[in-house]
Amino acid sequence: MKLTALPLFEDAGNACTILLNDGQLNPRSFVDLMDQHKALIFRKADDDGAFDTEGFGQFLVDQRLEYYPYIGGAAPRTIIPVKAGKDIVFTANESPPDQPIPFHHELAQTPKPPTYIFFYCKEPPKEGGQTPIIDSTEVYRFAQDHHPQFIDKLKEHGARYIRTLPSQDDPSSPIGRSWQNTWKVSSKMELEQKLSQIDGCTWQWLPDTETDKDMVRITTEPVPAIRMVGQHGPNQVYQWTFANSIVAAFLGWIDRRNPDPKDALRFGNMDVMPADVLQSIADFMHNNRVLHDWEAGDIMAIQNQLVMHSRNPFVGPRKVLASIWGDRVPQEKSHPDTVLHPEPTHPNDPLVFGFWKVPNDRCADVCYEAIKAGYRRLDCACDYGNEVQVGQGIARAIREGLVTRHELFITSKLWNTYHKPEHVQLALDKTLADLQLVYVDEYLIHFPISMEYVPIKDKYPPEWTNLDGKMVVVPNDMCATWRAMEALVDSGKIVEIGVCNFSTQLLRQILSTCRIRPSTLQVELHPQNTQTNLVRFAREAGMRVTAFSAFGASSYIELGMAQDDDILLKNSIIRTIAATKRKTPAQILIRWAVQRNTLALTKTCTTTRMTENRDVFDFHLTPTEMEQINGLNQNRRYNDPGDFCEPGMGTFCPIYD
Repeated sequence: MKLTALPLFEDAGNACTILLNDGQLNPRSFVDLMDQHKALIFRKADDDGAFDTEGFGQFLVDQRLEYYPYIGGAAPRTIIPVKAGKDIVFTANESPPDQPIPFHHELAQTPKPPTYIFFYCKEPPKEGGQTPIIDSTEVYRFAQDHHPQFIDKLKEHGARYIRTLPSQDDPSSPIGRSWQNTWKVSSKMELEQKLSQIDGCTWQWLPDTETDKDMVRITTEPVPAIRMVGQHGPNQVYQWTFANSIVAAFLGWIDRRNPDPKDALRFGNMDVMPADVLQSIADFMHNNRVLHDWEAGDIMAIQNQLVMHSRNPFVGPRKVLASIWGDRVPQEKSHPDTVLHPEPTHPNDPLVFGFWKVPNDRCADVCYEAIKAGYRRLDCACDYGNEVQVGQGIARAIREGLVTRHELFITSKLWNTYHKPEHVQLALDKTLADLQLVYVDEYLIHFPISMEYVPIKDKYPPEWTNLDGKMVVVPNDMCATWRAMEALVDSGKIVEIGVCNFSTQLLRQILSTCRIRPSTLQVELHPQNTQTNLVRFAREAGMRVTAFSAFGASSYIELGMAQDDDILLKNSIIRTIAATKRKTPAQILIRWAVQRNTLALTKTCTTTRMTENRDVFDFHLTPTEMEQINGLNQNRRYNDPGDFCEPGMGTFCPIYD
């Protein structure tokens, strides 16, 4: 079956329909498309007719997503059984057609909202009835820029949602779903048992009225309202989202049981939310929404963590169905020549723990303690000479139940002496053996420098010189190296591939010929070397950006590659901001990297600093503070082969202009 996919967030004049031939839409490609575009309209190609309800159901299960029961929503729904599943399809919000439904993330008032929302148009209305959408990251940026104190308070306390529910569904109300239907219970006792298991949730049974009996007023526990969305694929980057239903509650949670929308919301500490701020955010959403006019057979897929949706009033019948799902269910590869491993889990925070210069005699314990402190992204390399010890630390953490292998995202790197295609697998196999792994989540070309091959049995790690102590650069086609890495992705020994220390021109070279696009660019990034254009280029090409040497000169002093005056941790601007925020200079530098939407790579052998370096999500640098830090840029690199190769190895080897 041939399909088309229309990205909804591209400008109308630039929108390009994606043609998907038979087999091109599969569980992995679906996730990749959603990570890249966030919202898509899927249609059958013209010669295949249009989707019907049964086809919609089959489309859903074909994506192999986690089943997500609809529990906790406010709107009345009717389940529509289909062959693919008796309860996976239901009606979209059944509130009266003259009532608009404000912007919201589906089930954002619950602790774990669904990842994907699907809508299917069986019959479009005569007028109106669009499903407007908006990118929640844009809403966050607007609110952060215009109402920073409000955002800070949401981050600190979260939100509570307050609503009075009837005992029976009320189709006349946009929030008329009964407590029996909402919570899948049949008695007050059952409801109280469920609510009592939620820490911080409260409820009150209200007196009967002429129209309603057995009403209950439920106040939710504090629910996160600003969420971090981590990397789920090469096209999605770490970012903050305005992930809540606050505006929907403020504008739309109104019926005879809930007459005043100001009573529907509180901060997590029970303070009242300012109505003027909520209205300002609502106005921004309205003015920047994207509209789609329904056609019969349309399937709209939305990344619910990144996109809010709403509904316009309409005239005439409108039959739109819906479905909600979680993340993709990991599928093991079944080819007999493929190493079995699940799809990678990208940890939902942007902090990376590195092992460069971690002493071998401490490295296993350091690795174990880093995992214990919460790090799930581990950055290794053959050249660091400690992958055996890193592997021991990982094995201990898994053995003792701190993590599973699937919860870790492990990166290693291809060293310069193994760039010839016939040597790439040899290098990877050595790394896998040392790390005690059957696959790595990510394998990066360490430097764009190809050097004379040094056999593993003769010298390992080979470092920068051959067996004669000389650094010998050799001709090599880097695209051929890349193709050898692509083959190892096919084999299952690597999940994703990327590069380190590459310039924009080298990235263009790989991108122009690659079959598998780079997942990551890892480069030296800190306030003295911001590399703004390179970061932008990589991000727009769909890569994550990892910032090594996040503290600048600190790791290079003892190597004679930096001076004491270079140390950012002692910089007066950094220290002043740190004092204002009651944070350490290190936390300010990590936070700066985080707010640039990069993955901050740091290391320490001290357990207290491991914890301290992760404590960067309870404060925010203002735009002024970010600009002050950006102003420290000097285009100053500390890890530059053009500087250290000639005095150290006698070979002039620049890789930057």
